[in-house]
Amino acid sequence: MASYIMAMTINPNAKKVHPDLSHQVNRSLDAFSESGIKITSLFATLGRYDYLAVFDAADQKLAFKVASEINARGILETETWPVIPYQEYTALLG
Repeated sequence: MASYIMAMTINPNAKKVHPDLSHQVNRSLDAFSESGIKITSLFATLGRYDYLAVFDAADQKLAFKVASEINARGILETETWPVIPYQEYTALLG
């Protein structure tokens, strides 16, 4: 199982079109459970991104799939990064 962080911003056009934006964001996040992915942590942020989700996926294809599904819903724009624990990273460096 690989770990990922997905950074999400609310699409500026969605802010203009959807009066109940919170509900639309939650429906977009349903793409995780619909793909069989459990979010480990979900954060709202102040700054460049509105939300950060930490999740594990069976493989990279599944991570691509859920990101594509969220983007296709038109509410959130995503940026997804594969991550490994810092201890594993330092072990790679020797």
